[in-house]
Amino acid sequence: MPHDLDALESRTLFCLWTGHEAMSDDRLRALWTIFRTTGCAVAFLNRDTLGDWVKPEHPLHPAWPHLSATHKADYLRCYLMHHYGGGYTDIKTTSKAWGPFFDQLGQSDKLALGYQELANGVAPLEGPLGDELRRSYTDLIGLCAFIFRKGTPLTAAWLARTEALLDRKLPDLRRHPAIHPLDRQGILLPDGTPSPYPLKWTELLGDIFHPLVYEFREQILQAPLQPSFSRYR
Repeated sequence: MPHDLDALESRTLFCLWTGHEAMSDDRLRALWTIFRTTGCAVAFLNRDTLGDWVKPEHPLHPAWPHLSATHKADYLRCYLMHHYGGGYTDIKTTSKAWGPFFDQLGQSDKLALGYQELANGVAPLEGPLGDELRRSYTDLIGLCAFIFRKGTPLTAAWLARTEALLDRKLPDLRRHPAIHPLDRQGILLPDGTPSPYPLKWTELLGDIFHPLVYEFREQILQAPLQPSFSRYR
């Protein structure tokens, strides 16, 4: 059981596939590039292997079974980065070795490392905070690939804010669980009615992650470890 693993020291890179559906050929090819090129110990977590990584003293949030596959992945990357640290990447094509990125963070006193967020990648938060984040996107790191130290004030705040949101949403999630992998608030269902699922698309990840990264921006490194953002579905 890997419960005492420090994934930064072991250069472990997490990939997640939390749904019931089979991967597309493009996803399978992308996963193979991660195994082949990153030079890391890749931990591929799916429905069969997830239980090996859940800490008995820190079970998954009670909202877990009600989340869409996308939101499960959003929650799980936060959980893993707090309890294990190490790397995470979406299952997208990569051509980069990650050893230098692990070295860069490991040889520093910083808390995390990621690629500079794209101008159009900032969470669509409203009000002054959203405006500030969009103006300052070059101070942010992206959501699709990163490396974290485990158990830091940054990861603790990330997990606490994420689980506080799930606490608030839990009654509605129990009444209206996700019905497909990409479910989100208001999307039209096959019968033409709006989905009653209570979470917005970016609510569980970007809406929390980007403000937090901005708060901790002086303690975060940037490096070009992003995967390809084309043809991955």
